[in-house]
Amino acid sequence: MIFSGNLGNDCITRSTTNGKLIATFSLPVTQGYGESKKISWVECRMFGAKAEKLPIYLKKGTKVTVSGQLLIDKWTGNDGKEKTTVVVLVNDIDFTGSSIRQENQLHQASKVTAEQFDEEIPF
Repeated sequence: MIFSGNLGNDCITRSTTNGKLIATFSLPVTQGYGESKKISWVECRMFGAKAEKLPIYLKKGTKVTVSGQLLIDKWTGNDGKEKTTVVVLVNDIDFTGSSIRQENQLHQASKVTAEQFDEEIPF
């Protein structure tokens, strides 16, 4: 599954009981249109080394595209009732269109030095 949108909250990380790191953030999914338009939120989770650095870049409002496996996570709430959450286990994340990519492009462009230009006039 592929989802794209602006983060609904800052990315957070936590560790599982066996020490694996999990990064979690949410993306909106729009269904319908007009008066029947509805927005639902999908929880995105990424595990491992990649998850460690995500909170630095993923802040509320950041535009991302993620791809991964969709699953339904069932759990029991504090009230004793069974609950479900739609989850995407993220395999890939793309920051296309975000300020992060723009900052990287500006940084690369600033590396151009005067030595890279020929000082002679070409005519």
